[in-house]
Amino acid sequence: MTIKHMQMPIITLTNGLRVGNFSSPHAFTFTDGSILPACSDDRSNRGKLDAVEILHDGIRGTKDIEISFKLNPVIRKMINEAQTARCCDVVLVPFPVLRAMKDEGLPLGRLRVIRSANRITKEIHIDRFCI
Repeated sequence: MTIKHMQMPIITLTNGLRVGNFSSPHAFTFTDGSILPACSDDRSNRGKLDAVEILHDGIRGTKDIEISFKLNPVIRKMINEAQTARCCDVVLVPFPVLRAMKDEGLPLGRLRVIRSANRITKEIHIDRFCI
C-alpha cells in the first residue's frame, strides 16, 4: 500500500484557512464549529514515530521510561507530501512529530500543532497554532 492513496482529511475553516489532519485518529473541533475528520486507521498507524525508550528504576518497584521519538522513512515521506501539497495551508501534526522535526533541524513549513481554546470542550483555535 502506498501513502499516496491514504488521503489526508482536509477542511476549510470559516476564516478561509484550509487545514489538514496529518495522522490523528481523532477528529478536531474548532472554535468556529468546523470539524476536521479523523484519519483512517491505516494512515494513523503509518504516521507513528519510532519510540526510543530508556528504562530507569521508578517509585516503589515501578519503572520510569525516558522516551524520545525518531522520524522513520514512512513519516519522512508523509512530511514531504504534506509540505508540498497545495491542498491546504496548515497541516496539524502531533507534538512529538514537530519536536522530532526540530531535533533533526527540519523546516516546519506548513506543519503546526493545535492550540487548545477550551480544555473542557476540547475546541481548538482557528487562528492560533503552535510551533
